[in-house]
Amino acid sequence: MVIVRRFDGVSGTKLTALDRLHPLLTIPDLVKYAKLFQKELIAALHNQRSSLPAILNPIYKLPPNPGFGVAVAIGGTNGYVSVFKILKKGTIKFLNRKPFFLAKKTTKDNLFHLITQNILAVAGLRKKVLPIGIGFAYPLKPLIHHKFIDGELLYMSKGRNIEGLVGKKIGQEYHKFLKDKYKIDTTVAVANDAICLLLGGDGIEVAGVVGTGLNFAYWDNRQSIAPIKLSELANFSQREVAVNIESKNFDKIKGTPLRDIVDEVSTDAGYSLAEKEVSGAYLHQIFNTGKDRLLGKNFATLSSTDQLNDILSFAGYTPGRSHSATPSRWPNGLLEGELEPARLFAERILHRSAQIVAIQLAGILYKIGKTKGIVSVIMEGGVFWKARNYPALVNLYLNMILPEAIPSFARLFGSSRRGIAILARNSA
Repeated sequence: MVIVRRFDGVSGTKLTALDRLHPLLTIPDLVKYAKLFQKELIAALHNQRSSLPAILNPIYKLPPNPGFGVAVAIGGTNGYVSVFKILKKGTIKFLNRKPFFLAKKTTKDNLFHLITQNILAVAGLRKKVLPIGIGFAYPLKPLIHHKFIDGELLYMSKGRNIEGLVGKKIGQEYHKFLKDKYKIDTTVAVANDAICLLLGGDGIEVAGVVGTGLNFAYWDNRQSIAPIKLSELANFSQREVAVNIESKNFDKIKGTPLRDIVDEVSTDAGYSLAEKEVSGAYLHQIFNTGKDRLLGKNFATLSSTDQLNDILSFAGYTPGRSHSATPSRWPNGLLEGELEPARLFAERILHRSAQIVAIQLAGILYKIGKTKGIVSVIMEGGVFWKARNYPALVNLYLNMILPEAIPSFARLFGSSRRGIAILARNSA
């Protein structure tokens, strides 16, 4: 077993196996990559070559339109359906919520049946037709269809596959499915999940998702976007534009040996490189890829990124005794001294993940000129809010890049649902 040193932020020390396999970025590197992210974002907004798609959305800061509707969220791992009511004063009340699990592999029709069955369970649409809004956690090409917002699925990510949906207009496809299979005729509006989070953020300028996947969205001024890029938004003349960065694609950061191995065996090798060092779909894979060399072949294989937290907190471990209480997570006979290297490895993985999130956020703040004072950012995702001390880690590294910026990470309850609800009612 190779003992690795604790991260102490000091450069120039002798490299350990962990430093070679999954190194942290230095402060100069953090600054360099943040400015490269800004450069890539600007290039994308001027229709130049860039690793960031920077997809423009025909959405402005829409006011809540009173009435009932159904909000549907399709995430990387889970989804939910919720009936809502928007009051005349703009208050949004969610009347119930039904979660469901998204299989790694499914078909378009199976997904649509799953969504519809959950909608019928919570809303009784056989009796009353309600407008539907869908927040979709995958890359979409936004468009306007019969005055409501729709999205064409560009490709799948996060280790998921929905057969028969790529290249299709999700709202139109689901609308047709509802009419053909369930005799329901209602409006269906669709937008990317980060855009829905931004739309429901009550004026906050930046929104991010660090969960099964990775993405950021923000409001930009149309005057800072090249006319040729703006031509993607035909007949859309609002002053502010919602930009879905699809930031998981950022590829300017030199990958670690462990990230490169994870990428090579993935279903989309060479793509989504930032996501493969940040998100919940991949962090446990990085651990599994390096555990034999760093911890020995007897250490258990992780099945989810949540187990990194278990390692950091020594979940289920009793000091001074053989660790046989949780054999599904840890091998029999693992002692306290053998857990410390695992803890340091898990800590390193989360630190590097937070570094990349800080780089991307700093790049956005460079772009919109918010590099000083308090900056409010809406964040969603299990990694960001559940991984041990993760917001503090992002704050730590962002401060190394922008020492005068003070990020205020908000987890506004139901922000994404608010955005989906506003989307649905403005298309009714």
